[in-house]
Amino acid sequence: MKKHKIMQVLSKKIYKEKFVELFLENDLTPFPRPGQFLHILTGGAFIRRPLSIAGCTENSVRILFEIKGKGTKKLSEISKGQYLDIVGPVGNNFPLPDRKKEISLVAGGMGLAPLLFLASQLISEKMNFKFFYGARDKGHLLDFLLPKGDYKKFISTDDGSDGEKLTVVEMFERKLNNEKTDIVFAAGPYQMLKALSEICRNNNIEAYVSLENIMFCGLGVCQGCVTETINGYKRVCRDGPVFDHREIKWT
Repeated sequence: MKKHKIMQVLSKKIYKEKFVELFLENDLTPFPRPGQFLHILTGGAFIRRPLSIAGCTENSVRILFEIKGKGTKKLSEISKGQYLDIVGPVGNNFPLPDRKKEISLVAGGMGLAPLLFLASQLISEKMNFKFFYGARDKGHLLDFLLPKGDYKKFISTDDGSDGEKLTVVEMFERKLNNEKTDIVFAAGPYQMLKALSEICRNNNIEAYVSLENIMFCGLGVCQGCVTETINGYKRVCRDGPVFDHREIKWT
């Protein structure tokens, strides 16, 4: 069982009135890896919120989330210098790919968070990749948070208010003819990942997806976040959140 950590908030920024970026002091052991998450007590509630790690250094851990309900609203009200009750790092991680492979990152909405961490790691490893990122509209797009580096970026919005007028999956599929891909790392809403999985199957592309199932205990005890796989039901918090897309029985 992961130990609780009491970690100080080093900084806070709010983007577009609904997206919150926090940097926390890094007191985590072992060192977090892209794809893992933190289970955070939001204050005033006994249920923790699982939030993907969006970046990590020796000194700080970055999280990024959208204000959606009471828990995330309460978390958004925290101030620099205050402390959070953390369990983490939790879950598995994206496997580091062979540098000979053509790599694509595909993020939908707040699926951006774990892929920011992965992109930073790929940049530090001097690995080439492409980043496909889409949101419902310009008001939900956080492309300015993409890390600096020499890689291709493809941006889309469902309504065409910024970037190409396509879903991120449609954009990825459209670019396949000109942008070779051997392996995909993806995060976002379930239906987006399901559609992407079908495309990867049809084109014989290796892919790993990060699921966003609702979690309660975050430790694999309550069985509240299970997903059906070809090997039976698995707990997203304990066996995931990252899965080989071929393992999931998409429903």
